[in-house]
Amino acid sequence: MVSTAHAARTGQEAVTAESEFEALRAGYQLMIGDMQPVLREVLPAGAYPAAVTAGAAHEGLRDAFLHGIANEESVDYDIFRTQQVFADDELAAKRRRITEALDALGETWPEFRALYELLVPVLLYAPDGGLAGGTSSTVLGVLWLAPKEHWNTVDAQEFLLHEFVHHTLFLEERRFGFYRNMTMLMEDQYLTRSAIRKDRRPLDKVLHSIVVGAEVLLARQEGRIPGSEHTPLSLHPGSQELRDGVAASLDEVFELPLEKLLQPRPIEILELTRKRLAEIPSS
Repeated sequence: MVSTAHAARTGQEAVTAESEFEALRAGYQLMIGDMQPVLREVLPAGAYPAAVTAGAAHEGLRDAFLHGIANEESVDYDIFRTQQVFADDELAAKRRRITEALDALGETWPEFRALYELLVPVLLYAPDGGLAGGTSSTVLGVLWLAPKEHWNTVDAQEFLLHEFVHHTLFLEERRFGFYRNMTMLMEDQYLTRSAIRKDRRPLDKVLHSIVVGAEVLLARQEGRIPGSEHTPLSLHPGSQELRDGVAASLDEVFELPLEKLLQPRPIEILELTRKRLAEIPSS
């Protein structure tokens, strides 16, 4: 259990609670609060989610998130605006869209909804530089949100899944270690095709895109996010295009000297993803 290990490593008393799930929640919040002390301002929050804005009351959290993104070794985008906040009516509409998506996931996928509440307890609403938000490996527990007006309910649910997969990979990376040499990943010879964006990116970003793409496909196939086959989509490609993109990225990645670039755990994840993708039929 990551929270118990963290308590032991930091010399703190392991958290106890009425249930194992509540103990895990409390321990996890202890860990992410120690990683980013600004999170203590909003945790524990009581009712889920601890929805906050990038206004003056939460500048510390916003700035910590921006700092985490800006200092990623392989960052190849600049998406966040630091000075703007949503108007009250715009914020209310965006929070309503995300709340409806979470409620819909609770109906079709209650286990996922419960894990979301556990692992991503803070929703930070603020404008970004054109994308819809994101997560950071240095600010675990927080999802930056700027959902688009033209999104339908499938887009919103897939966005939540998309960012949740990133988050779980960050936790896996913290537990096992993923990359042998981040500087080496930036070399042009090791850049490969992103499964979703389709441009050439560093391997850490491509690894994430492969797993995200495969999990979106599996959620569609298993009916966890119904309606994707009959709804115009804005966030992700249709299933066949997305499957082709994940397959092409996997082919390129497995041409690389992975033992030289990655630790065993991410290689295991890639192999599992390739196996699961093979089980998804082409359209």
